[in-house]
Amino acid sequence: MRRKGWVLFLAALLLLAEIPSAAAAADLTAYFEEARAALETPAQQALTDGVWELRTGESAPAPFVSTEVIPYDEQAERPLPAPEGELSAGDESVLAVSEDGRVTALSAGETTLTYRDANGEQVLKVTVADDAMPQLIRNYLYVLRREFTEVQRARLPKYNKYAKWYYRKKNEVGWCSVFTIYCANAAGAEPVKKGEVDLENPPEVQFLREGQVGNQYDGFMDMGRFAGVPKPGYLVIYADMSNEYRTVHIGSVVEVEDRGDGVYAVTTIEGNMSNSVKSYSYLYDSKADNHLVGVEKGLRLRSNMAERPEAEQTDPLIQYALHTDHWSVFGFCQTW
Repeated sequence: MRRKGWVLFLAALLLLAEIPSAAAAADLTAYFEEARAALETPAQQALTDGVWELRTGESAPAPFVSTEVIPYDEQAERPLPAPEGELSAGDESVLAVSEDGRVTALSAGETTLTYRDANGEQVLKVTVADDAMPQLIRNYLYVLRREFTEVQRARLPKYNKYAKWYYRKKNEVGWCSVFTIYCANAAGAEPVKKGEVDLENPPEVQFLREGQVGNQYDGFMDMGRFAGVPKPGYLVIYADMSNEYRTVHIGSVVEVEDRGDGVYAVTTIEGNMSNSVKSYSYLYDSKADNHLVGVEKGLRLRSNMAERPEAEQTDPLIQYALHTDHWSVFGFCQTW
């Protein structure tokens, strides 16, 4: 075959090879768009389902009044809208309702929250529980999923919107921790520097404004909130067993399934993986917990991550291959 014909032949092969990839990319975009369209804020979800859960002692805007998730640094400029109707609690020993539309969970129990306006009456079934997930954490999980479905695995520059928000000036550095801080603020939480935490009486929900993973670890250790068992909304820190580096990367846990015998199926959303926002799902063995490595003498990092069975690898948006063959879970920052 002459050179010109050979070049044309190779070009045709390359074109054919790109067609499935292009189709796969289009399918992936469609999956992302579908997931984004289905995403609801926690308040929207409560109105859709007709049920709302609060943690004992917490206060939150009634879903009837506002379904927005307002970033912490914008709350002063974006106050809650005044309720246009009347809010009332079925059992005032369980819920207290204020004139500005906020609801406070007073004690564990079940009751109703009713909103009456010119359009009629709406009712939510409300459960207050001591172990309920805080609203700020529900907001955090929503923001993580929102950012993930908006980025759609696109490769971002080092100086992206997350770094711009955090540094306020051009700074092309790793941004995995910065991503968690951005999402915490966007969820309405107030991330603070580790030296500003009230160690005597830390808040129930705590995020740290620390751009370095090692500082995140130090801060949560100082609070006694670094553990070996995951929960949704916790931060996960990874270690590199090849060099015994304990704080190589940080992400956020969005789903946890207890498989028994100390094994958990963990799904995460993580910033700055290949300069993008990605979601991973794997099996974590807490029997090989590493969170006390560096605290108790003689402990070494152990492998504690495994791929989920192939039959479970069904979500096209999630990556089931492990990050690397030499990372392990170091531990979890207990944000709540």
